[in-house]
Amino acid sequence: MKIEYDAGTALTIMRGNPVRGWISGKPEKMAKERLTTGNYLAVQHKPKFKIDPTWPIFTMGSCFAREVENILMMRGLPLLLRGHGVPAEHFESWDEATGRGGGADRGQLSRGALNKYSVRSMTHELKRVLRGESYPNDGLIELAPGQWFDPHASGLRLLDRDTAFANRKRLSEATATIKQARICFFTLGLTETWLDAQTGIAMNAHPGPSWLQRMPERFRFVDYGYDATLADMLDIIGLIREHCNPEMRFVVTVSPVPFGATFKDADVIVANSASKSLLRAVAEELFRRFDYVDYFPSYEIVLNSPRALAFEDDQLHIAREMVAHVMTTFQGAYLPPAEQPQAA
Repeated sequence: MKIEYDAGTALTIMRGNPVRGWISGKPEKMAKERLTTGNYLAVQHKPKFKIDPTWPIFTMGSCFAREVENILMMRGLPLLLRGHGVPAEHFESWDEATGRGGGADRGQLSRGALNKYSVRSMTHELKRVLRGESYPNDGLIELAPGQWFDPHASGLRLLDRDTAFANRKRLSEATATIKQARICFFTLGLTETWLDAQTGIAMNAHPGPSWLQRMPERFRFVDYGYDATLADMLDIIGLIREHCNPEMRFVVTVSPVPFGATFKDADVIVANSASKSLLRAVAEELFRRFDYVDYFPSYEIVLNSPRALAFEDDQLHIAREMVAHVMTTFQGAYLPPAEQPQAA
């Protein structure tokens, strides 16, 4: 959807915008100056709407979405996924010696299994919960006798049938909390996706290189383009407003967390840029089309802050202080100042 003004309107908008210039305007407002302070990037964001601090919030997306949730909960906002998750000991990262894995301790529930990396996998999960779509064995795959893999979860190890199906129920119940939401916060992660050729499910994660090699006909790699990704997001938004709150509002972001690896014949840095650029273009189109969809520039804030501040040492995960800065910007933009919850 194009944006078009007459010249007079365009000049009025430009002159009224204090952060319009890269190397012009007030020094503290210039992009050049803001990009070279050596500190976190300050972005002026004008939201389309304010968020009532009492509105139940539903979040979906990549691991960056989990970091966002932690800040939202710390600041007292009603996060619907709070208390949901999968037992920490069911994660691949589980360490028996320390009694910790999946970002939680033994006996605790971790939301890490809720990570959704591709838009297509988000679409399948929501259709399962809101439209009642069903799959053989609830979509789970028995990779070896008694070893079950959930293609819609994230980070879980292979489990026995009863445990795997119980976890699938937990995750579906968590997603179903969207029916109580007043606002949805979506973090778009990547375009590279794996499909289960037998069920047609867009998997949230593949079962690992060894299983891909053993079952090459069952699993297929797809890197979705702009048209398919936009169509999925339009489907998601329509589905939610039909089956949940018809006045639902959405805040869409793009995750600044890069690929761990690419399956395309390209430098991972180039492939990551292509994927994020496509997702950013889809988010922009949604922002232009709907007054109830806003784009929040967490991607730009992180990527244009000093890398030593923005990322952990692995240059993959976002530093906790960086996430806090992003969410401080979010809070200042969307929450009425007099009602901003105080950090615990």
